[in-house]
Amino acid sequence: MATNGDTERIFRVGTDDVRGLGSFHKTLPHREPYGEVDTNAFETLVKATGGNEAFANVPKGTADAAALVNPQAGLAHDHLSRHPVAFDMPPAPTLRSLTTAAEMTELYWMAVLRDLSLDGFAAKDGVQAEDGVQTAASEISEKFALAVADIHDLGHLRPGVDVPGSATTLSTITRQNIFRLGLPGEEVGPMVSQFFIRDVNFGTQTINQKQRPYKRDANYLTNFSQWLHAQNSGNGDDGKAYSDANVAKEGYYEAESCSRYIATMRDLARFVNKDALHQAYFNATLLLLSGKANWTPGNPYNTTLKSREAGFGTLGGPHILALVSEVATRALKIVWNQKWQVNLRLRPEAYGGLVHVQEIGLDPDGRRPYELPEWVATTLGAKSVRELNNKHGNDTLLLPMAFTSGSPAHPAYGAGHATVAGACVTVLKAFFKTYDITATGEVTPLSIKTLEEKTYPYAKATQFATYITGVDSKDCAGYRTEIDGADMTIEGELNKLASNVAMGRSMGGVHWRTDNTRSLMLGEAISAQILADITMDLVERPKFEFRSFSRKEDGNPKMVKIEQGRIMVDGVLVDSHISAI
Repeated sequence: MATNGDTERIFRVGTDDVRGLGSFHKTLPHREPYGEVDTNAFETLVKATGGNEAFANVPKGTADAAALVNPQAGLAHDHLSRHPVAFDMPPAPTLRSLTTAAEMTELYWMAVLRDLSLDGFAAKDGVQAEDGVQTAASEISEKFALAVADIHDLGHLRPGVDVPGSATTLSTITRQNIFRLGLPGEEVGPMVSQFFIRDVNFGTQTINQKQRPYKRDANYLTNFSQWLHAQNSGNGDDGKAYSDANVAKEGYYEAESCSRYIATMRDLARFVNKDALHQAYFNATLLLLSGKANWTPGNPYNTTLKSREAGFGTLGGPHILALVSEVATRALKIVWNQKWQVNLRLRPEAYGGLVHVQEIGLDPDGRRPYELPEWVATTLGAKSVRELNNKHGNDTLLLPMAFTSGSPAHPAYGAGHATVAGACVTVLKAFFKTYDITATGEVTPLSIKTLEEKTYPYAKATQFATYITGVDSKDCAGYRTEIDGADMTIEGELNKLASNVAMGRSMGGVHWRTDNTRSLMLGEAISAQILADITMDLVERPKFEFRSFSRKEDGNPKMVKIEQGRIMVDGVLVDSHISAI
């Protein structure tokens, strides 16, 4: 499999040769004072990932260092899917690339705007709000354009895949599409999916989707000594690893009375910090089922068998509810192979350490020439982060993290949450009808308003309401306001759900944009293969179709049709293992 070469690369830093600079190395020993990974420890890790050496031999940065998260999962076989090595991803952007610097610019701005009310992102009646969003959008747009044009880096940003736009043209980043991916229908309406901001009927119980938020303005690992401790141990100052981040004390949270629907980027980061991984899509499935969403026309129980039979364990409610769990576990195994056995990409917090040492340096040891693009430390986003960190007495360019321990102890590329999001949302789009097709082949996505909802089983059904959420700077309880939503679609809100979860990880500081976008499409390919197997396993011989996450030159997504074990993309037979969708 193709990689960006950073794992094998020897980086020349001044008069020193350093290996592992651009790769994952959290919980390994790091050399003082700069926090560069110990070469011997890194080489032991690389050998272990190939299955040649026990992971127990990988040195720890501290005696209580957090455990490496599941590095052998990507070596597992699975009879319900292809072996993980059968799937592929494009190379990640290189450490010194313009793309990584552009992605860091976006992450800096996410950290600065983390507590902004989500309803504040949209422009209101032509009034320019002085909240930093437009400044961020303009700067990110400029840096994304540089990254898209940097074709010498095989992992560079790609329009129609990584950023809004068609396959050939990058869309301007605006207040409306900032921190979104450009997926079909995702840019319409509020930033947060409608599937996130309502209660869910779960049998006789009700799932309340409100959550107690993390404390606003609470950012972690902005002090260099704390940052270095986290790189060595994988733990925050409270001694907790990522799995127990933000749980040690009540002070990490707003007051209990502040329970609210997701209303800020920090809230979204909070959800993906503690979710059950397939949770958002299980809830969405319940909402689609209770909302009387139609099955895909390729489901025989919606056509030829409808008069006398109904789907249940196959092609019915129990099938799709189980399937969003089944594809999730396969997606994790496959993306974990990409993480550990292929890419070993470093986390954004580690890159933030490099930016800090290159630009500001350590007193009295000075700066180190890592050859990162010089502008990554001088953007308005970087300057805003430095100001934010200085408010807490830390003159650093370290990325402010939403979680006490920073990132988890596994590599960045691909992203587990995003791969699961891509896989789960793909099966939902395949099982449920999300658009009409005219006789001339024109696709019309179905409005979210075609769904219904009830407060109680015996209550009169009402049209699916659409909302925007927010929080007042003086009141942490938050609010939810009903809006028109006539232009919002089922497909768009499902794509938005996938984008929310994927980018929610970036909003917490733990993933790069390209980790998310390529992993969504990896998940899409995984589910396409599983759906192809279903068309052969079931005697009903169903057909599935959905529109891809990626966009073509005309800006439209590709049409994927699956029948008799074959996957056709815009009429062309493909092999899903190379993410050809």
